[in-house]
Amino acid sequence: MAVLAACCLALAGGCAGSAPPSAPAASAAPAASTPPGQVRITGAVGRPSLLSVAALAAMPSQTVGVEFGTDKGAQRHTYLGTPLAGLIDKAGPVLIPGVKHDELSLGVLVVGADGYRALLSYGELSPGFGNTGVLLATSQDGKPLTRPRLVLPRDVNGGRYVSDVVEIDVIHPPSVR
Repeated sequence: MAVLAACCLALAGGCAGSAPPSAPAASAAPAASTPPGQVRITGAVGRPSLLSVAALAAMPSQTVGVEFGTDKGAQRHTYLGTPLAGLIDKAGPVLIPGVKHDELSLGVLVVGADGYRALLSYGELSPGFGNTGVLLATSQDGKPLTRPRLVLPRDVNGGRYVSDVVEIDVIHPPSVR
């Protein structure tokens, strides 16, 4: 449990007894820094990119039917999108050489145009580990989306379904001391 708490503190950028962390500058105003209809992949990647919704829609895709709970009741949708793990892999996550399964320490912060965020573990996305089938959807119920949506088929609650995604920030936390 102490290790989990230390990892969470490292991801949040703080440690016990320190001042509360400030919001990351890159994600403070995602809508202003990312053009409409675009998604920026940033952070601990070798090949940062800016992808259009059209480019995302042209990538290899999967279709999933999902059901998840919300404050307004159950939602049922069919999404078409590209696997998020593939997008991260294409961007080239930066790993520390010699660290066993360093990819398991990566976080993936997905940010919506309104600033709403969800943090995922790269390990839960990776086909070699969690393989949860997380998508960056470009279509909902057969209708194209103007901005992609994060879809987590195994989530019971829709809290991590980020709408109008504008940024995907790969985070490699500092070493836990």
